[in-house]
Amino acid sequence: MKLIKILLTLLILVSMANAKNYFKTHDDMCEGTATHKCTNDFNSVRNLQITLNRDKNIKAKLNIDGKWGDNTKEAVIVFQKYYGLTHTDGWVGKESKSKLDKISKNIKFPKDKKVKHVKLMKYNSYTDFRKHTDLRKSYSIYEDKKLLSQANGKNTKLKVDISEQRVRLYVNGNVALCAPCTTGAKRKLEPNTGIIRNQSTPKGTFCIKEKIVDKRSSIFGKMYRGKKLVYKGDRRKYRGEKAKYVGASLKNWMRLTSGGIGLHASKYVKRYPGSNGCIRLPYKVSRTIFKNVRKGTPVSIVN
Repeated sequence: MKLIKILLTLLILVSMANAKNYFKTHDDMCEGTATHKCTNDFNSVRNLQITLNRDKNIKAKLNIDGKWGDNTKEAVIVFQKYYGLTHTDGWVGKESKSKLDKISKNIKFPKDKKVKHVKLMKYNSYTDFRKHTDLRKSYSIYEDKKLLSQANGKNTKLKVDISEQRVRLYVNGNVALCAPCTTGAKRKLEPNTGIIRNQSTPKGTFCIKEKIVDKRSSIFGKMYRGKKLVYKGDRRKYRGEKAKYVGASLKNWMRLTSGGIGLHASKYVKRYPGSNGCIRLPYKVSRTIFKNVRKGTPVSIVN
């Protein structure tokens, strides 16, 4: 009897702990598999929507439908910015889940439904995708796998639309991939100097000059003395004591200009211009493009 009581007590304590830390017990939530592998379980997304709606500081008005989408992502970004979290990209990871647990401790969530995962919307054609997607605001990605399987490097070209913040990969003249990207900001604040500069991505017709799977930036990175981080940013503006420079990683780098403009993977893909001139791509998108283009592939940048 004593052993049974101990086991029951432990079970109650575990249940209480899970109730107070609901989000920590679930996988990360984000935009499908565009940049991260996220399950977007119905129950965790539904409870995320409930929590965001209850938070009076961000005034979210989400439909409680358990479906991950642009509205939920935007509400998460507002949430992350309001609480000053490290990442404000709409990805509900460890830090966001910890904060969600703190503000939802008094919320009694509905009983979990036996639903595996939210089905991602599929489109029959690129025309259908355009019809149902706000290309300027949406993080949705269109991918024609059959068309991509025909890519050989010789029959591909890229188009970057600054006004839509979108990149398109064409195969045999047809859109095989359409995804969000982030181009250069017209007014970019340099935190080290306080100077605002024009870092717009240059418009025109280019071609891919270089492909490197994991390039290290020769300009932007971190400075260390021993193991201590002493500086982060443009190494040309560092004025401290001698330190070791470690360039920022630019996965799936595709150079366009000799001045350092290119396409590369980044977790900071927004729906507005914000880079230092390069074209940031979601990780999965960068891998797909990198795989299907070659040196000499034409790239047009339009507005």
